[in-house]
Amino acid sequence: MGQISLAGREGDGFFTSILFRVPAALLGLFLLSVSAHAAHEFALGDWGVTAAFPGTPQSDEQRIPTPHGDQVVQRHFYSAAGETYMILRVIYPLVPQTSEQGALYQDTVMTMGKSRPGTVSDHVVYEFGEYRGERLRVQQPREKTHRELRLVLIGSALYVISAEWPGARTPSPTAAAFLASLAVAPAFANARLVEDRERWREIVLGNFQLRYDASRWFRNPEIQESGGVMLQRADDSAGAEFTVTKGVPGVASMEELVLGKAREGAESVKLRKKSRKFRGSASVEELRFSVRFDGVDYENHGYFYTGPEGTMELRAWALGSLFDSVAGDITELLDGLVVNRK
Repeated sequence: MGQISLAGREGDGFFTSILFRVPAALLGLFLLSVSAHAAHEFALGDWGVTAAFPGTPQSDEQRIPTPHGDQVVQRHFYSAAGETYMILRVIYPLVPQTSEQGALYQDTVMTMGKSRPGTVSDHVVYEFGEYRGERLRVQQPREKTHRELRLVLIGSALYVISAEWPGARTPSPTAAAFLASLAVAPAFANARLVEDRERWREIVLGNFQLRYDASRWFRNPEIQESGGVMLQRADDSAGAEFTVTKGVPGVASMEELVLGKAREGAESVKLRKKSRKFRGSASVEELRFSVRFDGVDYENHGYFYTGPEGTMELRAWALGSLFDSVAGDITELLDGLVVNRK
């Protein structure tokens, strides 16, 4: 069986983890010793896993900055009599798709394998309700312990569950009880509904709402706009801007405002399409236009509105050579706009 290294014992500290699409972030698995308590039912409303810890667990949290936004690592852990138990959750700013979970599990195990020497005696598919994860049984020769790890992607979060005990390969009664207690939380029982619920996120700016696919788009943490939000496509092939300002601009139309701003510093601006669409309870102006800047062509597509609710601009763009390949995602993003009239 292959030699790997799996962190998670007292004193090991935090170790570097491969987090989905984001290198060099931390996934803390150090476990602290606490005195024994009665069994503790673990069931948090927004967690996809329930369990019964042998005693009251401790908890901690880290927020790790990444190019896609903060990655949140939350951990609940308990240790006593040489046994350690943990449930850890990693929440990704860019939602992993179900089709990518195999690569996520593999990357996580490989990175964990750089911390503590161990021999894997079992590595199998783990069916957890309607979710498919992975289960590993690991022997830790240095500590003379055995450990069972379970990884499962539920919605936008990766759960890492660990039980470790000394002595024989067979789980101790306490470890067996902990592992047997693991269950999918009722609110997460339907995997398809959960995937849809956590994949779609919403931005609200006054009377304007934008629903977007967080597996395709992420809020750019490096760009802060007053009264607005910047979005980028997951592969950086397109960007979008969603802004709302108070009042009505002193121009005859949104076309004049938008194209006027585009002409500032541009070599050329060409209007390709103009129409109107209803989004929610209001009619918005749809514009598709090309801009040449520093010899490079960009295609722009957006919805624009001005009225008592304020002036709203939702514009997405991409290189002219790439626009056709991302046009569908851009249209889906734009169509997530809802205007609520006063």
